[in-house]
Amino acid sequence: MITEYRHIVAGLPVMYLIVVVAMIAVVVAMCMDAMYGWRKAKERGEARTSYLFSRSINKFALYEGVMFISAMIDTLIHFVWAQFNQTTIHCVPLASILVAITLCIVEIWSMREKADEKTRNNVNHAIEVVAKAMQKEQVVDVAKHIIDKASENNEQV
Repeated sequence: MITEYRHIVAGLPVMYLIVVVAMIAVVVAMCMDAMYGWRKAKERGEARTSYLFSRSINKFALYEGVMFISAMIDTLIHFVWAQFNQTTIHCVPLASILVAITLCIVEIWSMREKADEKTRNNVNHAIEVVAKAMQKEQVVDVAKHIIDKASENNEQV
């Protein structure tokens, strides 16, 4: 009886190895996002608090929990395919691979959004500071001065 089911469990080690590699890829993407965010915050002189680390730990638990559940789905798919003697794809953890790719893409978006958002915030803050520092007449004078300098430079060329 045990020998009947040997072919069912034969592909599991390779499948779980692929799942572990996918989980590691997700952890690497999370670490890269965290390091990128930390570096950007440090460059801008922003506070780096334990709250951010707490969010990273919660994200790790959520992402790896999702990866674990997808591995269980892959195991069930493997057993169903093996039971019906379908050997073409039953050792490939499709759910885990798709989830890992999705989570890595989310982390890439997160890094891009952090950079864009922080740059926008800095530009908006600089505009607000300049607007508060200058009176309306000063802004008009500065604008005229910039236009005059630009036309002088164009005439020289």
